[in-house]
Amino acid sequence: MKIIITSPSLDPTQNVSGISSVAQFIIQNNKKNEYIHFELGKKDNEKGGISRIIPTIKSLLKWNKLLSKHSKATIHYNFPLSKASIIRDPLFIWIARLRRRKIIIHIHGGIFLTASYIPTYLNTILRRVFSLSCPFIVLSEFEKEILKNKFNCKNISVLPNCVDLRAAVSFKKITNNKRQLTIGYLGRITEEKGMEYLLEACARMRQQSIPFILKIAGKEEIKGQYLPRFKKELEEQFIYEGIVSGDKKNAFLKSLDVFILPSFFEGLPMSLIESMSFGVVPITTNVGSIHQILKEGNNGLYIRLKDTESIIRQITKVNADRSLLQYLSQNAKQYIITHFNTQQYIDKLNNIYSQA
Repeated sequence: MKIIITSPSLDPTQNVSGISSVAQFIIQNNKKNEYIHFELGKKDNEKGGISRIIPTIKSLLKWNKLLSKHSKATIHYNFPLSKASIIRDPLFIWIARLRRRKIIIHIHGGIFLTASYIPTYLNTILRRVFSLSCPFIVLSEFEKEILKNKFNCKNISVLPNCVDLRAAVSFKKITNNKRQLTIGYLGRITEEKGMEYLLEACARMRQQSIPFILKIAGKEEIKGQYLPRFKKELEEQFIYEGIVSGDKKNAFLKSLDVFILPSFFEGLPMSLIESMSFGVVPITTNVGSIHQILKEGNNGLYIRLKDTESIIRQITKVNADRSLLQYLSQNAKQYIITHFNTQQYIDKLNNIYSQA
C-alpha cells in the first residue's frame, strides 16, 4: 500500500519535532507499506505568522499535484492542535476529502486539545474536522475521551507513540550514587517548554551549591533567546550538546540521570519515552497524556506547571536520596520495555489503515 504521510522536515538539523520523529519511526519500521513523505510546516529557522501565507499556498499546490500523481495512495495526516495547524491543516484535509481520498488523521496533542477555552472560530474549524467519518488516532484513552466529549468525534483509535528500543534494551545503567546529578533536556528550546522556569531553578540551585550539570540538546526557536542566558548563569555547569540524532542522541540520553520537561502542554513526547527507556528519571509537568505512562513516585516525579520551586524540590529530592533515584530509574526503563513494542505498534497502525 502506498501511503502519503505528512510532517515537518525529517532532517533533525532542519526541524526538531516530535511529529517528525513519529513519522520517521513509522517510515523506518513499517516495511509492509511504501511511504511518500510530504513536508508540511516551517523549518526551525523560518519565521511564522503572516510570512507563512505564501509558503502555505505553494504547499497547497504541491499537495494537489501529489494527490494527482498518487491517486490510490492512502493519506496519514499528522495534526497537532495548535493555532497555526488548526488554521492551516484543514485546508489540506478538505482537499483530500473533496478528491475522495482515504485519510487517517493522527492527533498529536497541542494546546487546544486540553484547553478549557477555545476561540469560537477555532472551535468551529475543529468541529468540522472531527465530524469527518475517517479514522482518527490519538495517543491515549484520556485524549479519546476528550475528543468524544468535546467534539462528538466517533471513529477513534488509541495508539501511544513508540520508539526503537534496541539500543535501550542492551544498555545497563549504573546508578549515580555519589557524583553530581546530570540533568538533561531534549527538544525545542522555547518558552512553551518551560525554559524560563528551568533557567531560574538551575540558577537558584547553583546559588544554593546543589551539585548538578545541565545538558540541553535541541534547537532554539528564537536564536539567542535562552542558550546564552543558561551559559551566563550556570557557566561550567551548563553544556549545550547541539542537535542530536541516532547514536549521538542515544549517547546523550545514556549520560543523563534526570530528564527534565517543564512543558506547558504536550501530547505524549517521544523524548520522554526515549529517555525513560534508557533508565533516565523523568521529572515533568503533568500535561497531555504524560500521566498515562508516568506514575508519581514509581517511575518518575511531577512538577507543577510554571513553578520554579517544584523543579528545585524534585531535583533536590533525588539528589539527596540516590536509592530513590535508582528505584525510579529501574521502574522507568522497565515500564517502557514492557509496554512499548514496535511490532505491536505497526500491526495496530496497519489495522487502522485498513479501516480507511
